[in-house]
Amino acid sequence: MPSPLPSGPGTGPAPEAPEEPLDATCAAAWRLSIRAHALLLRALDAELRAAHGMPLLTYDALVQLSEAPGRRMYMKELAAALVYSTSGITRIVDGLERSGYARREPDPCNRRATLVALTEEGLAALEAAWPTHVRGVRRHFARHVGAGQADTLAEVFGAVVDDQEGRPCPEAETGCG
Repeated sequence: MPSPLPSGPGTGPAPEAPEEPLDATCAAAWRLSIRAHALLLRALDAELRAAHGMPLLTYDALVQLSEAPGRRMYMKELAAALVYSTSGITRIVDGLERSGYARREPDPCNRRATLVALTEEGLAALEAAWPTHVRGVRRHFARHVGAGQADTLAEVFGAVVDDQEGRPCPEAETGCG
């Protein structure tokens, strides 16, 4: 009998493993989503580094800051937006500061909190890198996705994100697993 996913061969069942393995289509979708995610991140990161000397993580941080009110976010908010630990975000912000893309500012209302502010240099770097990133997303992802598929992917990944971030979501069917 095949091992249940996501534990995989040789690792034994997960603590709350289902009694039955995922069906073949769901298992393939799961495995392909992991591989596609890793390959897309690698390709997009390589393109940004080659064209702008900017890792994808830096680009993502600049996007998050540019979309925040006042182009400022608390360190904790930026960590959550990037799906990083609050301790790991320190290294990211250190790099943003070294590049001149952002600066730390004390919160005038709470001296224990630190804001990260996007600088003009950071905004300019984001604006310069944006066309490269969009071309990459089109080339490596969007050209493979039809309009109906995009709606389905947005719905599926939106539900996963909502569930993982603890937001209430409508009662789901049992799905493919």
